[in-house]
Amino acid sequence: MHAAVITAFLFALTGVCANQSSRLLGAGRANAWRLVVALVILGAWAHLFGSGFGGGVTLWFLLAGGIGFGLGGWCMFQALRRIGSTLALLTVECGAAVFAATIGWAVLGAALSFEQILFAGLILSGVIVGMTPGPIPNLARARVLTGCSFALAASLFQAISFNISRHAFNLLGEAGESIAFSSAAYQRLTGGLCVAVILYGATVLIAGRRKTPPEPVEGHVSPLPAPAWVAMNALFGPVLGVTCMLWAISLVENPGLVQSVAATATLLTVPFAYALEKARPGWTYYLGCLLALGGTAGLLFS
Repeated sequence: MHAAVITAFLFALTGVCANQSSRLLGAGRANAWRLVVALVILGAWAHLFGSGFGGGVTLWFLLAGGIGFGLGGWCMFQALRRIGSTLALLTVECGAAVFAATIGWAVLGAALSFEQILFAGLILSGVIVGMTPGPIPNLARARVLTGCSFALAASLFQAISFNISRHAFNLLGEAGESIAFSSAAYQRLTGGLCVAVILYGATVLIAGRRKTPPEPVEGHVSPLPAPAWVAMNALFGPVLGVTCMLWAISLVENPGLVQSVAATATLLTVPFAYALEKARPGWTYYLGCLLALGGTAGLLFS
């Protein structure tokens, strides 16, 4: 579970970076570029020091990446542009935890114990309490509903992706083999990039026919240029964040348990969102942090 805690910190950073890059470049373009940058980094590492496309379960990791990075990443970026990093992360991370735990139990047969459910529920309760009412002002109801719908879809794709990755690790374990987590992350990323490029091309084509190309958010001012946000998004998310997530998933039978800890990224991202997006948290945020911290500690020491 320590790997899941590290993942939460990394995902908190990548959520803010993703929001800034999507506002500067547009959702599809920002998503595609962060995957390209991450692919270069992970590909160099995997082929020089890892197994590259080897390992025996490459197709499973490619499929997981196509669903998680490709479909899930596209939906996530659409949500970020509409409702900001805080509310988007809340929906995606908490939803993914519930979906992942349910799929892991129903498909992989990895049921959670009462104690695990209790602590995981305490974490998610803390996240919900801490982020409700969400510190995202002046959003129309239609915009919130659309953004949350994209975020909920992203959470489902993410949950499916994590369970496919867990299945791949199960197959490796049954065969008495292993794979470097960086190589697994590289294979997932390759599948994700292929799907992301297709989605981006389709988005540009549709927008071109409507004469409404996917442009950045007008008037958005950022303290850093777009390439810097893209690079940091790639580093904290697909490179380091997902590698740590795969490390945690390989050690825990039900990915929903790992995702519950990673959901605390929603709370961790608030200070960054406040600095960049002026989203000031209320007193419930601090209560939620205490609840989530208690649940995380329970999982770590149980």
